Amino acid sequence: MSSNRLAADAVQKVTLTAAVAPAAEAAPAQNTVGNALTALVKYVPTEVVTLYVATVAARQQIEAVLPSFKSLWLFWGFVCLTPLMFALLFYNKLAVANQKLPSLKEFPWWKTIASTIAFAVWALAVPNGPYLQTAGASALAGLAALFVSTVLTLLDPIFDRK
Repeated sequence: MSSNRLAADAVQKVTLTAAVAPAAEAAPAQNTVGNALTALVKYVPTEVVTLYVATVAARQQIEAVLPSFKSLWLFWGFVCLTPLMFALLFYNKLAVANQKLPSLKEFPWWKTIASTIAFAVWALAVPNGPYLQTAGASALAGLAALFVSTVLTLLDPIFDRK
């Protein structure tokens, strides 16, 4: 799922929380896992992953132009970019909807943290990344990414409550 969609969901949740009294929020329980594919990619920020994959593909050209460039900077730079991108998308959606900015307490921290974790684990599975150089290591990282994505989805109802 994209950061854009996560931000839209967070904006909707902030709007609903502000508009509905807590006593009136009795919603039926939902299936926590839902569609298996959706559960696996729920927190993966596709916009950041797309930029990361393109940058990893151009890594040798970047290193040729900038000899002091370290490929580890790519990974950690994009890990840091993930929560910033989410926050920008979240605040953008609030501004477009002409809604007031939420307090820090109302900020969707869980979605921000979960998408950052999801990106970090999925980015390790990208071939030719800065950490894992063998196909076997990338395959293990891919399995770890599937596991972590599932766990993040299962943790969602626990940490994303209002």
